[in-house]
Parts: sequence; structure tokens; C-alpha cells
Amino acid sequence: MAEPANTLRGEADVRIGKIDFRIEVTFEKLIKLSQAIKARTMDEIYVRLLGFEPVAVACAVRTLIVEDDQDRASAVCARVLASDNISAADAEGWRGSIEAAFAGHIHAGEKHRDTRSAHEIAEEAVLGKPASPS
Repeated sequence: MAEPANTLRGEADVRIGKIDFRIEVTFEKLIKLSQAIKARTMDEIYVRLLGFEPVAVACAVRTLIVEDDQDRASAVCARVLASDNISAADAEGWRGSIEAAFAGHIHAGEKHRDTRSAHEIAEEAVLGKPASPS
């Protein structure tokens, strides 16, 4: 891969067998993955991916892959999921990549939230400056 994965966007590099590729966790992609594996919650998706459940992993590879061209994405997925490439030996590396991608997705979401307390918001509004740490 030319550039490192952008962890701030929920990206992570993955190696399965002899093939390197990149995944990206976004809410839109999680919706597609949830529908594909019939998962009802984020926790269920996460547990099934960490457990290296074969159907969940296969669907995640196809759903979360980062490729500009859908034909290329399909070709990479086919190679990754070929029986002579993927095995249970890939589970540990897969888990690390999934954890990194989910952590990046969550961190990116937290950056967009206002985590100040009601007191801090009111003080900033009244005083016109951020509240001093106590």
C-alpha cells in the first residue's frame, strides 16, 4: 500500500494469506455489513468479526474493503477469500486490524461530539471564554 492507513477515518491495513488490502469502518459500511450477516447490533458485528466467524469475515472483506474501483474490489475479495489463501491462521492479524479500524471509527465520532458539561457550556456563553479547569 502506497500510503499508511488513515486511522482517523477508521482505516486499517489487513493481511490475509499473501494478500495485503485496506478496510475502512464507516457507519454506511456497517449498515451494509449488518444487513449481509443479519446482525442486529454493533456489539454483535464486532464480536462476530473478532471471533473470525467465516461468513462474517467474508462479508466484511467485501463490505469494508477500500478500493476506488468496484471491479478491482471484487477481484481482490475473490483472491483474499480463495481457499488456498485464507485460513484460521489469519485470525490474529484480522482481529488486530478490526480493532484498529473500529477504534478509529469511534475516535472520529467522538471528535465531532461536544463533550463539555452543561456548566462549561453555560460559563463559556456567559463569560465568552472557555471555563477554566477545576
